[in-house]
Amino acid sequence: MHTIPTRTTRQLAPYRKIGVILIGVAICIGSLLWWLTELYNQKLTHDLDREVASELRAKASSLSLALNNRIRLADGLKAFVDTEVNSHHSISADKFNTYASSFLAQQIGIRNLSIYPNGISEFVYPLEHNEAMIGLDLFNHPDPVIVNNAIRTRDTTAMTILGPMELQGSSELITRQAVLDRGQFWGFVSVVLDIPSIFEEAGLLREDQMIQLAVRSDDQIIIGDSSLFEKATNVEFLNLPEGSWKLVGVPTQQSLNSIHYTIMSMQFICFLSLLLVLYFLYVQYTQKAKLQVLLEERTQNVHHLSYYDSVTGLYNRNFFIEKLTQMIESKPRSSSRLAVLFMDMDHFKMINDSLGHSYGDQLLYDVGQRLLTLRDQGLTIARFGGDEFVIIISNVSSDTRLNEMTSRLFQLFQEPFILNENEHFITVSIGIALYPDHGSDALSLLKNTELAMYHSKSESKNNYSVYHDQIDPQADYRMYIKNSLNRALQRNEFFVHYQPQVEATSGRIVGMEALIRWNHPKKGMIPPSVFIPIAEESGMIIPIGERVLQIACAQSKAWQLSGLPPIRVAVNLSARQFSQKNLAERIKYILSVTELDPKNLELEITENMAMKDDNLSTLHELREMGITISIDDFGTQYSSLSYLKRLPVNKIKIDRSFVNGIAVDQKDEAIIMAMLLIARRLDLTVIAEGVETEEQYAFLRDNDCNSIQGYLFHKPQPPEQIKELLLTHT
Repeated sequence: MHTIPTRTTRQLAPYRKIGVILIGVAICIGSLLWWLTELYNQKLTHDLDREVASELRAKASSLSLALNNRIRLADGLKAFVDTEVNSHHSISADKFNTYASSFLAQQIGIRNLSIYPNGISEFVYPLEHNEAMIGLDLFNHPDPVIVNNAIRTRDTTAMTILGPMELQGSSELITRQAVLDRGQFWGFVSVVLDIPSIFEEAGLLREDQMIQLAVRSDDQIIIGDSSLFEKATNVEFLNLPEGSWKLVGVPTQQSLNSIHYTIMSMQFICFLSLLLVLYFLYVQYTQKAKLQVLLEERTQNVHHLSYYDSVTGLYNRNFFIEKLTQMIESKPRSSSRLAVLFMDMDHFKMINDSLGHSYGDQLLYDVGQRLLTLRDQGLTIARFGGDEFVIIISNVSSDTRLNEMTSRLFQLFQEPFILNENEHFITVSIGIALYPDHGSDALSLLKNTELAMYHSKSESKNNYSVYHDQIDPQADYRMYIKNSLNRALQRNEFFVHYQPQVEATSGRIVGMEALIRWNHPKKGMIPPSVFIPIAEESGMIIPIGERVLQIACAQSKAWQLSGLPPIRVAVNLSARQFSQKNLAERIKYILSVTELDPKNLELEITENMAMKDDNLSTLHELREMGITISIDDFGTQYSSLSYLKRLPVNKIKIDRSFVNGIAVDQKDEAIIMAMLLIARRLDLTVIAEGVETEEQYAFLRDNDCNSIQGYLFHKPQPPEQIKELLLTHT
């Protein structure tokens, strides 16, 4: 009975001996490592102190340079006033303002300049916000500090420094110098310096500094913590014309923490390394098993990455296809059906482009979290790519279950998503394909459900469609067009025709509208009504629209170079183009390259685009460039007269839907007359499009419509034919 314990004790004895030896080794090596890390800590601290001293010297030098630059400018003002006073015994307001304006243009950080004949403020520049200074008597000021400064400046005739002082909500420094006229005191010149601006220029206010700074004058703290002056070992002095400033610097807590974390990390790594060595020596026979466990964990991680989406945490495309294939193979054709749903977020690209990819990813994640709430219904949910999600509904025994789950999907999007602290309502388009009705394998089901989704998008968005044979050609064609747009842009398949705009009273051509055309190498001429919506949806409208703008500007300039008079060309801007933050800069660049005068360019935008407050700054910037802004299809959308009153637009275009009602519908005629009256009162030019009959033309002309565009006068034509027209109709 006792042999087993005895044998066990004998077997454990060597391990105890090894353990004692290892503990001794650990103590010796650990002590050595601890001593080395302490030495390294001292070195890092010393190096940091030298860096702080160097940085403080640099800051003091920068501050000295910034202050001296402004003091030299103050000397320049003194010299100017001395010259004027000694020559004329006075100084005029015009000369002072002229000099002061050029003075302020040379340097930032100067609040104002002032002149005090006999100590009484008479001239201040700029006068705005400084009106209260006029008439200020320095020798009878209620503040004794200011009075003493004035007396001291008068008596010494040297520059004096007053401050820092709180003036107009900011910390200011005042330089004051006496002006003599033939050896007699004439008055003062004074320059008020903005201390924050000077500190900003010298780099003292940057948040990413490696040192914590404090600056004080002889009698007050200017910036920083007063406690730094007690513990700082690094000190710099900045001599001023009167007095001096003391600068101190200590390492920031972040710098100290960095050293602390470095040492702690080293100690931890050393300690961990020591433990690993000891552990390896003591239990090396278990290493193989541990490596096996590690290998299994890594394999699981790789497996997870290959089957899960990193943004949403949902299954990814690979897993979904495998899962769908398995479910099809394990499901007899005679059993209940499978439903595959292909869900695409409407207008996701617009959100992604306007807010940025980080918010786009956040939106995708939030959508994924909402979809996961349906997982308990037996749904398999995956992100297929981009803004596309796919869902498997198993055991669809009736349309009721399919309708119920589809309805629940749409309900998930009834509540807004919060992005950048703003609410965004998102809609989705869903395509549905059923197994085995619409495909016998995973790929065919996915293809057909995607086609059904495109059909849903083309119908109305925020809707779903079940696949059927009739939608296949249309969806295939849309996908073909979508995939051809980029190639068409690269191969210059797009070109521009121009439709003349004529003066209503004379028939003289006064403008052109640029209209895009696409000659596809296989499909021939594709109407804009077909490819423009697809380009809008895919985002290709931005480069396509910019190409049209380049072509139109270049063509307008080419007509001028051929000897024709300048004529304004109108180009439509899409909503996506107009939402670009750098739109004005892009247009300015195109005008510069084509050498077209901005007054010969007109940009047509929709009412909805113009009404957005975010777009007002862009509109003002374009107007300031001299570009004409026109509201396209006026009256067909949300027309707000209060907005129209303050919008920086030149022209409105009456939509053809109203023009078609002339001589047919009195309501349309009344609306047109109201538009024309409002436009005249707001000093806006009006053009009517789609004019095709003499009755329409006569009505518009008799009611003082400025310009006409339509087939009654001219149809869209290529540039060569337009040139012939311009020779005879301008």
